[in-house]
Amino acid sequence: MEPKSVVVTGATGFVGRELVHRLWQAGIGVVGLIRSGEQDAPFVPVLLNLLEDKGPMPERPAGDLIGLIHLAGHAPVSTKEPSALHETGTARTVELAEHWKIPKLVYVSVQGATMTAPTAFQQSKWVAEEMVAHSGMKFVILRPHLILGVGSPTPEKLARLGRLPDANVRPVHVADVVEAIIRSLWLDTVDGKRYEIAGPQLVPLSSLTEQASWSFMRRRRMVNRRELDAWGLSIPRQNQADGAWVADFGILPRPILRARNP
Repeated sequence: MEPKSVVVTGATGFVGRELVHRLWQAGIGVVGLIRSGEQDAPFVPVLLNLLEDKGPMPERPAGDLIGLIHLAGHAPVSTKEPSALHETGTARTVELAEHWKIPKLVYVSVQGATMTAPTAFQQSKWVAEEMVAHSGMKFVILRPHLILGVGSPTPEKLARLGRLPDANVRPVHVADVVEAIIRSLWLDTVDGKRYEIAGPQLVPLSSLTEQASWSFMRRRRMVNRRELDAWGLSIPRQNQADGAWVADFGILPRPILRARNP
């Protein structure tokens, strides 16, 4: 029997590192797509630049490739042209999955990805979703809300923006997102569906930055709602808990904030 492996894009990112670790723990090999040969990571590297929409496909690795998990993407507000990686990169990823005859594609999108979303970031994620959905392959699309956990850069980045307005969010723990990704590979009942992955707590946005190193700066400007839109944090659906993912994946999501001792 050939060893089972999963192909992962974005394997060196915050979610990717957690995913690779969990897959190795489960005895599943990881093939990571990278852009350069300078890579020291716990996976089998394969060179492929997702920003290039042409060129030969790399040789298929040996083993039983049971799925492709597409994590690679721009961080919110990190670029003025998110379509470069979201659209071109996703088209290239779908092409690779077809070329390597991988049976299932799991795409990690973003909260609020729609054609009419307020930001180019979310709109480009929607275009990428449609590429996956119309690829003819088995697929699952996950739309996580604000992903947090040990090592998350998000609290620090939000703290740098300034004083955050009164807004509530449903952050989700990175371990729960990764668990949903892994279960997507085997659960046939979730095929062809899109899930909003939200945490169990409705918490003030400002509470997430209390431990950030920039939080001591008291005389900071107030962050406006448009800036939060760019992060996908102030859309109408953000406060709605979608229980479908909890029921379908059989996951009891963990709280982000622990109760404080009086």
